[in-house]
Amino acid sequence: MNFGFQLSGKVMNMLIKFICCDVFTRIACDLVAKSPHTIDIDFIPMLTHVEPETLRVLIQEKLIETEQSRRVYDAVILGFGLCGNAVIGLSCSIPMVIPRAHDCCTLFMGSKESFLAEFGNALSTRWMTTGYYERTVSSNTGYRVQDTQDNYKTSAQYMEFLEKYDAETAEYLWETLHPKIESHEAVYIKIDGFEYHDALQQYKQRMEDNDIELRVATGNVSLLKALIDADWDDKRFLRIPAGQKIVGVYDMDQVMRAE
Repeated sequence: MNFGFQLSGKVMNMLIKFICCDVFTRIACDLVAKSPHTIDIDFIPMLTHVEPETLRVLIQEKLIETEQSRRVYDAVILGFGLCGNAVIGLSCSIPMVIPRAHDCCTLFMGSKESFLAEFGNALSTRWMTTGYYERTVSSNTGYRVQDTQDNYKTSAQYMEFLEKYDAETAEYLWETLHPKIESHEAVYIKIDGFEYHDALQQYKQRMEDNDIELRVATGNVSLLKALIDADWDDKRFLRIPAGQKIVGVYDMDQVMRAE
């Protein structure tokens, strides 16, 4: 897939537009400051994820603004995963790059492999990070969420149901195949160097108050760093040529493709 420029950040400096979920604000700003490329960032509120159609519209509006900008960008990078199908259908006249991920948990874990190792046997496990805590639990945006108990809605199987059927049918099929079991465990993804306040302690207390055991997992920023530094290999990233759109694949490998 030819983007018309070298893909290694070590070869050249590029002008990149970064459209990113604000759950990554602290990490993204740190990595952008250290990147060899010139990067302009636009953040979108994390809690718009509760309305994937709204999120899709907001991202597409940012893409249109980027197209119409006087700045000539080499590429647009997206700090999202499938996110409830929010990125499906997105297109731009500038080449785009997006991680092959179902949701932001993979980005916090640093890879699909690390995500599956931690959550593969229990995709509906509650989880939390400092950035997620900051933008949801302690947020004053007007949106409300309850931790991340709906993680299954970004799973490959649920997405496949949603692609084939309406939301009600997809929900019925999931509940039939996955009877609800009360979870007594939650995961906090701790990323060294990016624990800015007492989110871990606060979340641990919240879980203990509900008789839920908290397990601490080790996350890392390697996937986000590779996205920002333009280290875009096909295994970890989907590169979307100018004019093409994002299409869902709904597996744990490709996740999405361009057409």
